Amino acid sequence: MLKKIISTIAIAIIFSSCSTLRTYTSLDSALENPEAVERLKISYQNLHSLPPEIARLKNLRELILFRDNLDSLPDAIGAFPNLEKLSVTSCRLQKIPPSIGKLSKLRILYLQNNQISFLPNSIGNLPALQQLNASNNYLDSIPSSVGQLQNLEYLFLAGNNLKSIPPSIGDLRQLHILHLGENDLLTLPNEMGKLNALVELDVVNAGALLRIPESMCALHNLETINADPTVIIPNCILSRIFSRQR
Repeated sequence: MLKKIISTIAIAIIFSSCSTLRTYTSLDSALENPEAVERLKISYQNLHSLPPEIARLKNLRELILFRDNLDSLPDAIGAFPNLEKLSVTSCRLQKIPPSIGKLSKLRILYLQNNQISFLPNSIGNLPALQQLNASNNYLDSIPSSVGQLQNLEYLFLAGNNLKSIPPSIGDLRQLHILHLGENDLLTLPNEMGKLNALVELDVVNAGALLRIPESMCALHNLETINADPTVIIPNCILSRIFSRQR
């Protein structure tokens, strides 16, 4: 558990940024002047749900929810044409509505530390998405539509119950960092050998005797593999990484 917490903190530090947008911290105050709201951040509230009226925030660019005991997101979540960042973390969230696929400008999607058991197929309909973090949930699979995220650069799926990764992951040609640790993976697809932009792969405790596919020997940009002693790594990858570290 401590390892998961440290990993989550590290990821948050990497991707944290100072927003220049004026921040509203109350939904009530935001709804008083909905056209002016570009950034809404609500923390430590017992929301349980978001009201349909939230769809009035047509100019919303960032929605950040943290520790709000939020069971689910409303269908209205897809009604924000300008939303670029959606962060719903440590909220006990269980469901993601299919309408999330309507967020055509969404670049950042953080869903870590919740109770999500599946991601909707519509998540593949996010053409601008660059960062997806669904770490520390209850996912046992991810939809094959994830391969449609042609601009995805960072994918964090650690701390779930994943048994497999769809072959379509090989279509993520812009993917730089992939974290799959703390799962129950039996195999990794050979299609991962097509991730030509991949720089870092984390498979620590991703599955007993997990084998890195030989096809990944062709990934010349791969610099780091974080793995535990049970992971079987092809010699061609080990020798290249060791030679770079000398």
